[in-house]
Amino acid sequence: MKSTLPQRIEIVGSSLYGAGRGWTTALARGLKMSRSQLFEYRIGRGKRDRDLDGEMLDLIDRERDANSARGMALTKLRHRLLALRKGGVDAA
Repeated sequence: MKSTLPQRIEIVGSSLYGAGRGWTTALARGLKMSRSQLFEYRIGRGKRDRDLDGEMLDLIDRERDANSARGMALTKLRHRLLALRKGGVDAA
């Protein structure tokens, strides 16, 4: 299935950051560009001096790694709370 760069940008941005309005700002930040630069790419007028597909793949990897690290931290926190809970009951 062939797609255009603007289509791929929208797929990646909305998948990573949600379908609402805020994904464009978050994607631009993740790609280290301004919102106006991202807008130019989205309408097909962006410069061809960047490998946006490669940059989006790198961004997906960074987001995946960050989510994995957060998942591990949340698991540790959950285990810590369970251990603290076993220590006694307090009036909260």
